[in-house]
Amino acid sequence: MLIIGLTGGIATGKSSASAYFKSQGIPIVDADKIARLVVEPDRPAYYQILKQFGHLNILETNSRSLDRKRLGDVIFTNEQMRKQLNRCTHSYIRREALKQLIRSFFQFKSIVIWDVPLLFEVGLNRFLANTLVIFCDQTVQLDHLKKRDNISDDEQALKRINAQMDLNEKCRRARYIIDNNSTKDVLHKQLKDFLTKIQPSQVNTLVWFVVLCIPLALTYGILRLWDLIDQFKYRN
Repeated sequence: MLIIGLTGGIATGKSSASAYFKSQGIPIVDADKIARLVVEPDRPAYYQILKQFGHLNILETNSRSLDRKRLGDVIFTNEQMRKQLNRCTHSYIRREALKQLIRSFFQFKSIVIWDVPLLFEVGLNRFLANTLVIFCDQTVQLDHLKKRDNISDDEQALKRINAQMDLNEKCRRARYIIDNNSTKDVLHKQLKDFLTKIQPSQVNTLVWFVVLCIPLALTYGILRLWDLIDQFKYRN
C-alpha cells in the first residue's frame, strides 16, 4: 500500500485535491477530522483536556462537548498551554491515524492519502517516502482565502498566510508538487495524471500484503487493547 502525505498552504486547494482523491475511491486519513474525533466526550484525550483546562469553562453550553473555539481562544496566545494541549492529544491522534491506515491496508487498498495540514511542521514527512504539496502563487492564494473566509482586508489575510511555513519551503521538501494556479478542471487533470504515474502494480500490492499482514494485524490488536485500557483508566 502506497501512503501519500498530502499538504499545502492555507487556501491553496488541498481540500479540493483531497475531495478529488476521495471521489476516485481512495481512502483519506484526515488529520483534522481525527483531531476532532479524539476529543469527543468519554475519550481519553477528552478527560485529559478537562483535567488540564476544565477550570477555564471550555464546554459548550448545555453540552458535554468541548467548545473548540473557546479552547482555541484560550491557548492561542499562550505557548505553554498549547504545549499542554498537544501533550493531551497528539499521541491519540497518531494512534488513530495508524489504525485508519492499517484498516485501509486490510481493505486491500493500493493507495491511501494521509491529509495533514502541518505535515512538515510536525515532522511526519520523515516517515513518508511520498509527499505531495498543492501549490499556488501567493496572489491566487490570497484571492482564494479572502473569498473562502469572507475577508476584505489584504493585511489580515496575509497574516494568516504568513503564520504558516513558507509554501516554497514545503515545495522544496516535497517529492511531488501540483500547481493549482488554474481552474478546478485543470487541477483534477493533474491529479488524475499523478495517480496514473504512482499507481502500484497489483503484484507489488499483493506481495506487500503477504509480507505485512501478520505484523500489522498484531499492531492493530495492540492499539485496540491500548485504547480499551486508556478508556477504562480515565473513566474510572
